[in-house]
Amino acid sequence: MTTVPPPSDPSGSSLSVAARVRRGVADYSHHLGLFSRNARLYLFGSFLMGINFQVFMLLLNLLLKEIGYVEGDIGLVASSRAVGMSVIAIPAGILLSRVRLKPILMASCVLFAFFSYFMASVQQLALLLCFSTLSGMAFSFYRVAAGPFYMRNSTPTERTHLFSFSFGTNLLAGIMGAAGAGRLAAMIGERSGDMIWGYQCTLYIGIGVSLLALIPFMLIRSAPPSKEENRITLTRAQFRKRGRFYGKVFATNFMIGMGAGLIIPFLNLYFRDRFNLAPDTIGLYYSIVHGSMLIGSLAGPVLVKRLGLVRTVVITQVLSIPFMAVLSYTFWLPLAFVAFVLRGGLMNLGVPLVTNLGMELAEKEEQGLTGALLMVGWTSSWMVSTAVGGWLIEHYGYTLTMNLTIAVYLLSTGIFFWMFRRAEVKNGNGRGWQFVREVSA
Repeated sequence: MTTVPPPSDPSGSSLSVAARVRRGVADYSHHLGLFSRNARLYLFGSFLMGINFQVFMLLLNLLLKEIGYVEGDIGLVASSRAVGMSVIAIPAGILLSRVRLKPILMASCVLFAFFSYFMASVQQLALLLCFSTLSGMAFSFYRVAAGPFYMRNSTPTERTHLFSFSFGTNLLAGIMGAAGAGRLAAMIGERSGDMIWGYQCTLYIGIGVSLLALIPFMLIRSAPPSKEENRITLTRAQFRKRGRFYGKVFATNFMIGMGAGLIIPFLNLYFRDRFNLAPDTIGLYYSIVHGSMLIGSLAGPVLVKRLGLVRTVVITQVLSIPFMAVLSYTFWLPLAFVAFVLRGGLMNLGVPLVTNLGMELAEKEEQGLTGALLMVGWTSSWMVSTAVGGWLIEHYGYTLTMNLTIAVYLLSTGIFFWMFRRAEVKNGNGRGWQFVREVSA
C-alpha cells in the first residue's frame, strides 16, 4: 500500500483563516522543494510544448475557416488528431515500459513540431487529415510518458503535488498561449494585409517555442526501466489477472470525457450565440477560466490531505454541476460568467488526481499501460461525444445539451465513487490515507 502524506495539522486545532492559508502555502512550498531535478526539467519542457498545443487549439480552426473550409471539414480535422492519439496510446504505453523515456520525449517533441508545421502549411483536406493524425500520434507518446515519468522521478511524499503542479503548468501554458496567440496573429495579419499569413506565422512561432522543449528534455538524466516495468504484456492471462482494474481505469475516464465532449468544445459558441460576445471578450473569459482551473489544480493536494483523493474528486465534481445548470438556463451574462469560471475550476480540480490515482493503483510494470488507458478513455469518448454534441446543439440548442451533460456527469461521478470507494482508507492515527491496491484491482 502507498501512503498519502498526512496533513500538517493533525491536531485538528482551531486556526484562523489567515493562519491556515499561511500553513497551506508553507506546506505547498515544502513539497515543491522536494521535486527532483528530472521532474523540474520535465515540467519546464511540458510548459513549452503546452504553449504550442494551445496556440494550435486556438488558431488552427480560424486558419481553416479563413482558407474557406466549412465547419464539418474543420471538425473532421480536429477529430483526426484524437484518432491518432487513441490508436497509438496503448502501443506507446507498452513501449514506454521497455525503454528509457528521455529519447521518446525528444523524438515526440521533434515529430510533433514537424507534423504541426505541415498542418499549418498545407491546404488540401486529405493532407490536413493525414498530418493531423500523425501529429496526434506524436503528441500521444509525450502525453502517455508523463505518468510513468513522474512515478519514476518522485516519491509518495510529493507525488500528489507533482501531478497537480503538472496539470497547473499545462493550464498556465494555456493562459499564455491563448492570450498571446490571438493578439499576435491579428497584429501580423494587419501589418501584412494577409490574415492567413498572420495565422500561419503565429502557428510557426508556436512550433518554434515547442522545439525549445528539447533543451530541458536533453538535460534529463534518464534511468532505464526497472525489471518490473519491463515485464508488461497484453496476454490473456494478464487480462484475467488485471482486466478488472484496466476496465475501471478506462471506464471512469471514458464517462467523464463523454460528458465533457458534449458541451465543452462548444462553450465559446455558447457565449457568442447566447450573449453576442466578440471573440476578444470570449478569449478573455477563457484566460480567466484557465486561471480558476490553475488555482483548483493547486488546491487539490490540500483537499486530498483532508478528504482523501477519491472523495475530493467526487465532491468537487458534484459541486461543479449546479454551475453547469446555471449556464444551461441563464440569459444574464454576469451570472453565466461566474458559473463558467467556478464550474471550470471545480470540475477540473480532479483531473490530475484521477491520473495520480491510476498510477498509484497500477503495478510498477503497468504504469505506461495505465497512462495509455486513461488517455484512450478520454480521447475515444471525446471523438464520439463532440460529434453528438454538435448535432444536438444544432437541432435542439444549448439547454438540452447542457442538461444531458449534467446527467452524464452525475452518472460518471457515481460510477467513479462506486468503483474506487474502497481504493483508499484513512490511517489508524488519522493522519493521511493509504491506497489499497488489492481491493481496487
